[in-house]
Amino acid sequence: MASNARPEDFRNRARLEAERYGPDPWVFVRELLQNARDAGATRVRFEVSVDGATARVLCRDDGEGMSLEHARRYLFSLYASSKEASRDQVGRFGVGFWSILRFEPRRIIIRSRTESGAPWEMVLDGGLERAVQRVPESMSVGTEVVLERAAGDGHLARRVRDAAHQNARFLCTRERPDAPLEITVNGERVNAPFTLPAPSSSFRRGRVRGVVGLGTAARVELFSRGLRVRSASSLEEFVSASGRHTDRSRVQFAELPGRLAPQALLESDAIELVLSRSDARENRALRRLIRLAQRELERLVNRQIDAVRPLPVYLWIPNAIISALRNSLAWRMFTASAAGALLAMLLAVWMWGDRLTESLGLESLGPAVGVLAGGGGHGSAAGIPGDGRYRDLARYYRGPQVDVLDGEGSPIALRYTPEDEQPRFAALIFERFADDGTPDIALDPEALGPYQSATCGAEDECVHVVLDVDQPPGVMRMPVPTGHRLDVASVRLEQRVPEGSSVEPVRALEVLASDHDEPVISFAGPVAGVLRYSTTTQAPLGPPALYSGNTLPRALEAVAEEVRELTVSERVDFLVKLVRRRVRYSTEPEVRERHVAARKAGKGFIERTLEIKAGDCDMQNGLLVALLQHAHVPARLAVGFVGRDGETTRWLHAWVEYRDGPGPWKIADASESFRPPALELGAPSGPAPEPTQGEAVAVAAPGDETQETGEELPGGAAGDEGDSGEGDSEGGTYPAAPASAQAEPPTAPASPVETKTDADVLPAIVRWAPLGLGSGLALLILVVVFRERGTRRSIELDRAQDLSRLLQGAIQQPAAFRTMPAVFQRPLIPLASGKAISLERAKAVAGAGLLFRTSTRAELARAAIAGGAMVLDDNDPEGRTVADALGAVDLDEWSALIAGTRPLPLLDAINEYLEEIGTRWRVLASPRVQGALKSLDLAALRLGRRARAETLELRALRSRRVIVINEASEWIKDCAALLAARPRVAVFTALDIIVDRLELAPDQHARVLAPAAREALMEVTGR
Repeated sequence: MASNARPEDFRNRARLEAERYGPDPWVFVRELLQNARDAGATRVRFEVSVDGATARVLCRDDGEGMSLEHARRYLFSLYASSKEASRDQVGRFGVGFWSILRFEPRRIIIRSRTESGAPWEMVLDGGLERAVQRVPESMSVGTEVVLERAAGDGHLARRVRDAAHQNARFLCTRERPDAPLEITVNGERVNAPFTLPAPSSSFRRGRVRGVVGLGTAARVELFSRGLRVRSASSLEEFVSASGRHTDRSRVQFAELPGRLAPQALLESDAIELVLSRSDARENRALRRLIRLAQRELERLVNRQIDAVRPLPVYLWIPNAIISALRNSLAWRMFTASAAGALLAMLLAVWMWGDRLTESLGLESLGPAVGVLAGGGGHGSAAGIPGDGRYRDLARYYRGPQVDVLDGEGSPIALRYTPEDEQPRFAALIFERFADDGTPDIALDPEALGPYQSATCGAEDECVHVVLDVDQPPGVMRMPVPTGHRLDVASVRLEQRVPEGSSVEPVRALEVLASDHDEPVISFAGPVAGVLRYSTTTQAPLGPPALYSGNTLPRALEAVAEEVRELTVSERVDFLVKLVRRRVRYSTEPEVRERHVAARKAGKGFIERTLEIKAGDCDMQNGLLVALLQHAHVPARLAVGFVGRDGETTRWLHAWVEYRDGPGPWKIADASESFRPPALELGAPSGPAPEPTQGEAVAVAAPGDETQETGEELPGGAAGDEGDSGEGDSEGGTYPAAPASAQAEPPTAPASPVETKTDADVLPAIVRWAPLGLGSGLALLILVVVFRERGTRRSIELDRAQDLSRLLQGAIQQPAAFRTMPAVFQRPLIPLASGKAISLERAKAVAGAGLLFRTSTRAELARAAIAGGAMVLDDNDPEGRTVADALGAVDLDEWSALIAGTRPLPLLDAINEYLEEIGTRWRVLASPRVQGALKSLDLAALRLGRRARAETLELRALRSRRVIVINEASEWIKDCAALLAARPRVAVFTALDIIVDRLELAPDQHARVLAPAAREALMEVTGR
């Protein structure tokens, strides 16, 4: 053959390459058509004939033809192709022509002629062992191939036509890609338009074109330059080796007239073909093509469903969003980014809520966490006038109770460094409550003792405080961080004395200790100014004292006693969790009203807190103090201010201080798991804001005679310094000489302490998040719009047909509809009640045996519909199709069956026995039953008592299961004949057959038959 290879070598290699095409003998049709197209042909003619014992296939094209020299170099040589440099030609591997050997020809004739050359002819035997060169008598430009072999069954022409139609019906010419290459087989044209019948959608994007549709045969075909390279029954199987059909040029797709299945014709010249050109390689281009087809098919199905069953208007937007998220990675990425940004903004609002509202000029974004303060009316800081200056809290705090916040609150004029610390400044401390919750906080100036000072060195972890005070005459507790002690030597007062005022300046300061070891300053007259001092971490001198006196219910006392064997930290952790479980945080008005009513009824603070199971922070932590004290943990309640970024929050807060051995006081907080302390900073300006809600410890304003509830204030709680205190605490005082504290010379009135601006603390992410989200959304919309503009599509719907065939196809082949969730999730199946359910729901209900059907709406069906059972409407094509496919129970048939039942003495005996053993079955007999018996679970029909009584007026419907037996069955006759002589044996025998036919669980089987078997045995044995 080729000049550079021996004939036997060429022959062996040609046969080997032909075997690569698989066992399909018709693949040569595709290869000959491909060669004709690559040669520039505009027409290809196949002539199939049978002459006696010889069958002949002739392929003639009007292409460029080839010279004999060209044929020797390329046609009669393997792995050499004249098309290697041509992108518009499919065959570039030099092996396709010899696929004709799969046809097993006895003789091969090749003729060809070019425009300027002489014609030539080569005759080969089927084994490629002999070749004869001849000159044809006459021939026009083009190539002709004749294959001869033994005649077969007479269907050769049909098979050639099928192979040409399936593989090359969309083949176009090389010079004009939009012009079809005319192909005929025995004069019959096999070309077809690149379309599918309605409903269908044609689309084109770049180098890809396709058409998707719904038809009676599930099929997907992939073409490259008009030649089919892969086929499958669904897009999902298209990338599955088990679902491909690419080793065959003739593929039969099963036609099912009663259903619709997805179809797709896809063509792309970007895909990469394998050596045999009968398949495409798995690459990115192929996967993108499949995803594109899936999206277009989903779009078509949704449009077709909307045309028949329009989607309600209120579901348009949610449905579009879900579809976009499912189909677009860009939308999913944007949604994830937006969700993250929204979460960041919510966290920012949670942490910096008031800063944001003040910066943006909005109302409060939510409830603050803290303590409502009086002193100047609602909305001001605790015990502080409207300017935020500090006063001793004992004048205003009235003990644990729920207080609904009706003001925004103001921060106390306290600043501290270092700002990265988050101390809790305890301004009021007490260990005991009265039964009604009144705290023991009164101070007797005569009982104050010396304060044991700490020393704040250069390397110590000190907190330096600047506090603006406006204190009336009397004692003032100094806010000190929990776990810290005051460095008395650091105390400085910069007093403000207005000109012309009669206020005497403070000449010297003396820091004393309360019975709770709080640093206290006693003023003979009113004082206003800036108080500066420093504190450092230090434990009190002496061992911790154990406090007692707060009563608990005996059950809680027992719990506290049981945990005494644990370590202190374990006791605290356990009891904090216990309080959080027993008392939830709440400042709701209803909870407040319940507490007020309980207090008026004489119930104690702890009793009513445990009964209502809700309260604010000081009620939770007051209960925690009592529990810790009974668990032998030194504990007390602290009320004060939470520090953040060098300032304090807008609201007071209550927490527990406890000691573990000789160490400093530590913090425990039963309210922290619900809400953190408020982070509202900066002094408010302008008129008072609208009321808000937050965590509160009740505080009254100076001079108020009653609390918000209208109750009389407890005696001595209004700030009367003359009230007698209890003297020294159980822990005693420390006999140390007080360190000297200095008072600075009086100065002119000073401006309030400076505060940080909101712009300094407003997180950048919150300021830029809306702009970023808006820009991202706009960019995404532009991307989607331009992407959609790059896709040209034409959709043709079939508005005349219903959805029954589509539902049938989804039931029979659900995998083919996997990417079309609307088929399964939209309510497309009508119920007899007038509503509709989805196919997904119908399948789930049918699997549980709870799906029914009706066409006449007989009494039983009407009762089931009224009870809410899933009854399909058999008069609707969709309902009838789904009912047939899923095996829905026909209630009309059962109504007729029950109405036609007849009484039998044997069945009366069986029903009497079933009633005795508590089995709610009813066994009836009818001549209409097909087979031995039928059973209906009436519980699945959801029949109410009235429906059971009224429907058909049968006792059968007052049972749980109805069993109708074919009264003509021989076993019924045999058992009925035995009834007179041995009634128990007859009942047992009949029940044994019935239970066996019902295929019950073993335990149900035994429960029904065991008593009957025992009675039958006793009857037989005479017992």
